[in-house]
Amino acid sequence: MEGKVSKNFSVNAITGMLRNEKLRYILISGVISIFGFVKSFLFLRLFNFLDLGLINIAQNFIISISLLQIGIITGGYRLYCYKSEEIRSLINSAVLYFFFILSSVLLIVLGVAVVFFDTDISIYQLFFFVMIGVLSLYGNWVTCKILAIGKIKLLNRANLISAILSILIIFLFKYIGVWAALLAFLSQSLILILFCYARVPQIVPKIQNFNFKKIVGKVISIGFVPYLTTAMGYFNSQLGRWLITLKLGTFILGKTSIVNLFITVLNVFPTAISHLFYPTLIAKYEMGNMVEFKQSLQRYFLVLAIYLSGTILLTLMLSNFVVGILFPIHLESLNLVYAILPSLTFLCITSPIIVVLQAAKKFKAIFFGSLISVVVYLVLLVVYLYRFDTKLIGFFIIESISSFCFFVYNCIIFRKILKETK
Repeated sequence: MEGKVSKNFSVNAITGMLRNEKLRYILISGVISIFGFVKSFLFLRLFNFLDLGLINIAQNFIISISLLQIGIITGGYRLYCYKSEEIRSLINSAVLYFFFILSSVLLIVLGVAVVFFDTDISIYQLFFFVMIGVLSLYGNWVTCKILAIGKIKLLNRANLISAILSILIIFLFKYIGVWAALLAFLSQSLILILFCYARVPQIVPKIQNFNFKKIVGKVISIGFVPYLTTAMGYFNSQLGRWLITLKLGTFILGKTSIVNLFITVLNVFPTAISHLFYPTLIAKYEMGNMVEFKQSLQRYFLVLAIYLSGTILLTLMLSNFVVGILFPIHLESLNLVYAILPSLTFLCITSPIIVVLQAAKKFKAIFFGSLISVVVYLVLLVVYLYRFDTKLIGFFIIESISSFCFFVYNCIIFRKILKETK
């Protein structure tokens, strides 16, 4: 009887969890991350190094263009969460106009670059890269609007449908080659945007007259600091990838694809559990419940420590065997995975510390930590490029060193905060 009750309780508990829309969103986010792994897996299996280089450039465009939002997405999301419908409409229109301006500037820059610089990439591919980047960023804005109005179930469907269809498009590679991968990037964002706008017409932006400068200035002023912190976190890796492309070429960039796959796989679990611990830690800190706050923080660190220990051991013991079977042509690039592993480890174990700094509203500390990482990266990069023979692995070693400096700085600030909360 007790076993039956226990079994029923477990089933009811699981059913209740699955009915929780926020928890379902976290689970779906994990599934989407797995789809991202599948996509990266297919890229490595189906395309050669030159094609992979083009795919990596497309991914670089996505991230680099996302860094051009200068806080309008982060600020717009925050305001969209609690403002009236009238204010939301103005923000929505302002963001749309911002995207018109951004797209125009990017196309002008693209035109100038094509005229004055020689490149082995066609103008059609460059234009497509810009489209992919802009649509991906706008897709993030649409996602923010859906989250702000609480349509989490709809967003889950949109994410699943767009991810699955984008993977299916990759199999067109037999007919259109690398364009299948580029279409997969484009379609995922486009399908999400169209699906959400079709189901929730009230979030479609309107063309209307308003004080654009005033609205955009307000939005950016609210979102700029969080944006800048995030942007600096991406700066090192993006600068490194672009320098690899410019100095070593598209073919050599393609050899970093195994690193991208490894990063995707390693980040699936930390990203998922961060969604679970973040709201709990913030809430307990705000309520002043420091005992439970520290207990939750200890559990967060423990889970990450166990995960990272297992990941590092498996990587060192099995990666050569696994890559040899699945991606034999990428075996020569496995040393890049070992070079980036410390960076990923330091950044992963720093994530709970960043949550604590956010809870304590130590935004300047977060900013300076990121700034130190960027400065260290730039200094080492300049020394490396001018004093040593440029090799691919050097970029990843420098990235790991800068991540270590970021980790050390945040640990020092973290200890001070813990002393203050005793």
